[in-house]
Amino acid sequence: MSELSLEQIESRLRASAAALPYPPTPDVAGAVRSRLAPSRRPTRMATRVTWATVIALATLAVLLTVPQVRAGLLEVLQVGAIRIFLVPPTATPTATLPPLTPGATRLPTGTSPPTATQLPALLDMAGETTLAGAQSLAGFTIRLPSYPTGLGPPDRVFVQEMGGALVVLVWLDPDHPERVRLSLHEFGPDSYAGEKFEPKVIAQSTVHSQPAVWTEGPYLMQLRSGDMDIRRLIEGHVLIWQEYGITLRVETDASLEEAVKIAESVR
Repeated sequence: MSELSLEQIESRLRASAAALPYPPTPDVAGAVRSRLAPSRRPTRMATRVTWATVIALATLAVLLTVPQVRAGLLEVLQVGAIRIFLVPPTATPTATLPPLTPGATRLPTGTSPPTATQLPALLDMAGETTLAGAQSLAGFTIRLPSYPTGLGPPDRVFVQEMGGALVVLVWLDPDHPERVRLSLHEFGPDSYAGEKFEPKVIAQSTVHSQPAVWTEGPYLMQLRSGDMDIRRLIEGHVLIWQEYGITLRVETDASLEEAVKIAESVR
C-alpha cells in the first residue's frame, strides 16, 4: 500500500471517529475523592478516642496515687453475682468475731450478736410459691442442703425477678415456728440483687475449696406492693459462694464452721 493511500485512510478514520456519539466522560477523580473522604473521618474519630483513652488512663493513674481514692476503688469484693463494698477497717472492733474455719482469713471490722427474725418479715415478700413452682420459674436447678440432719424441704419458697431469678428458700424453727431458722438464696447468673454495702463483718473462707465470704447485713428484696426493701430474714451472718454459675447465700445464726457445713451439704 502506497504512502498516499495511508494518509487518506487515516484522514477518513479521524472523520468517522469525530462523528461517533461518545458518552460523557465519567468523573473518576470526584468518585475517588468521595470514597476516600469517609475513610478519613473515622480515622479522625479513632484518633479522638485514642487520646480520650490516654487521658482517662492518665487521670486514673493520678487518682490511684491518692490513698483514699485507691482504697475506695480496691475495696470491692465480688463472689458470683454478689458485690460487697467494704468499709475501711476500724481500729477497735466492737465485738469478738465468730470462729473461723482452718485457713480462713479475717478483715478487722466489728460485729453484732445474731438473733432470729420474727416471721412477719416474710409476710409481705413477693413471689411466694411452692418448691415445684420455683423450679419451673428459676431457669436453673434449685439445690437444697442436707445439713443439719433432718432439715427436710423448705417451709416457705419465694421466686423474685431481679434481672435474673432469685430463689429464696426458708426453714422455720420447729420449736419456735414464728422464727426463721435458716434461709438459702440462689441467684441466677443475670440477677442484679446481690449487692451489699458496708457490711459490719467480713471474713474469707472456702466452700469445697472455692472462695467464700462470711459477712452480715441486709439485702434487697421485693415486696408484694411492688416496692423494694432492704431487709434480712435473720439478724445473723451470711455465707456467700458460687457453684456451677449459680451464686448461693446461706443465712444463719450459727457459727461460720456450721455455715460451711450447710453450704457443703447443698446438692
